[in-house]
Amino acid sequence: MTAPSTYLPVQYDAPPVNPPTDGLYLAATMLDRTGPDRLLSGVDIWSMNCATGWGTWDVEPCADPGVDDLKDGERASVLTTFAPLTVWGYDQCDPTEDPAEITARALQNVRLHEQNLVETHFATRILADAGAPTAAADLVAAIGELEVQIGDAAIPGVIHLSRRYAAALDAAGVIVGSGPIPRTRLGTALAFGSGYDVVLGTTLVATGPVTVFRSEIFQQDTLSPDENLRAAIAERTVVASYECLATAVEIGGTP
Repeated sequence: MTAPSTYLPVQYDAPPVNPPTDGLYLAATMLDRTGPDRLLSGVDIWSMNCATGWGTWDVEPCADPGVDDLKDGERASVLTTFAPLTVWGYDQCDPTEDPAEITARALQNVRLHEQNLVETHFATRILADAGAPTAAADLVAAIGELEVQIGDAAIPGVIHLSRRYAAALDAAGVIVGSGPIPRTRLGTALAFGSGYDVVLGTTLVATGPVTVFRSEIFQQDTLSPDENLRAAIAERTVVASYECLATAVEIGGTP
């Protein structure tokens, strides 16, 4: 009988797995565009949900309205253009490798890591737009403060925060409901992003509705005779955007 030590290792091709189903992409409206990539110059959001043309009026018909009581208002201004991000995946092997295998691996790389990369990019934008964060004593107080700001804006809000807080909010009974999107009791969506932690840290940012635009995936393989390898890339353009509101709260920050 052959000794076990002389056996060759079992060769197992691990199947491709799906990326996480939480975070920014779960809470956002996803718009996948076909045709030429027109996202390279970014996206401008013209919102119908952030205007100032609303208020109350004295029911006394002969009341003299003050200057501040006149019925007027402004349409929402267009926020600074949301910048595009190119996300890519890469793989290489020797020229005898099946090009389809190399391309499939490049596609899987971009598929798995796209959302994290976009979250990190988007976190930088919303943190800058939110300005100096308000201080909150703890995590639950931070959620409460942000929900006040969302309520004042009268829009469906999204709270962007690190995945590190998901277990604590669940234990505190903040996350309720059985739908796919984690929500507070008031229905605010919680986007627990893996890519948020490196930028946001202990800061939580609330925005209005979020839309993510994505181009088609461009893929190509090429042969490099000088290096004796075949390489493949897969990439797409992504723009993450929001409407109306950007406000931040820092847990344990200085009042």
